[in-house]
Amino acid sequence: MASRPPSVVNLAASVQRKVALRAQDKRRGSASSRGYDADWRRCRAAFLFAHPLCRFCEEADQVTAATVADHIISIQERPDLRLDWGNLRPLCKECHDRRTARDQAFGGRAARWPEWLRPSAVPLTLVCGPPASGKTSLVRDRAGQGDLILDLDAIAAEMSGLRPHSWGSDWLAPALRERNELLGRLSRQPCTWPAAWLIVSEPKAERRQWWWSTMRPAQIIVLETSAEVCMARTRADAERAERRGVWDTAIIRWWSRYDRRPGDTVIIDRG
Repeated sequence: MASRPPSVVNLAASVQRKVALRAQDKRRGSASSRGYDADWRRCRAAFLFAHPLCRFCEEADQVTAATVADHIISIQERPDLRLDWGNLRPLCKECHDRRTARDQAFGGRAARWPEWLRPSAVPLTLVCGPPASGKTSLVRDRAGQGDLILDLDAIAAEMSGLRPHSWGSDWLAPALRERNELLGRLSRQPCTWPAAWLIVSEPKAERRQWWWSTMRPAQIIVLETSAEVCMARTRADAERAERRGVWDTAIIRWWSRYDRRPGDTVIIDRG
């Protein structure tokens, strides 16, 4: 059967796409100018030789060859970590493409509330409260062996090499991306973690409801630790005492925005 000749409209659209792609390639520059030079190719080959399996697939009890050395923090954000194995993870093309698509869905920015999240396949507990309310301590006391604990402070501290409350705003986007990647893996079957804990401040009931509707956590715990108690703790913490005014403002702001949500488990600490 003879095929239908392409229409003028389709030809014009095809030409426009090619022109747009050429312009995009020109803006991006060559691979070498973007950091993917001979040094990178040698680093990539050595890294994949030492790490032959896709990390995401391996965590899901699947065996897939890794073909991509993926930068956890992009070269654009941290060019000094371009050849650092600690900033690389081995991925298969499918997992890498999925991660790239999610990053692009953010419009280049990490999201606090990713719309693509799905219900967790394992029991998930959200722990919310103002700064210094005891969220980390509660999770540390209640989490079981092998549980996944998602704490943005801890993720940013590990990435930056700084103390948990000392990292700056430039680490927020990469830390959010890493946290969201882990949240996304909670919806996969099989999931290798027996349970998960997510630490977020979330004073607004509507935001806690969003988490409830999106990821279907088993429980949402809210620590209603009084502002006075939180402030006393920041003053007693040498790391946070240096910026006492900043922490006081954050604590007061949390309480000014806080409202209760039916279904939350509330723990009250008035000191």
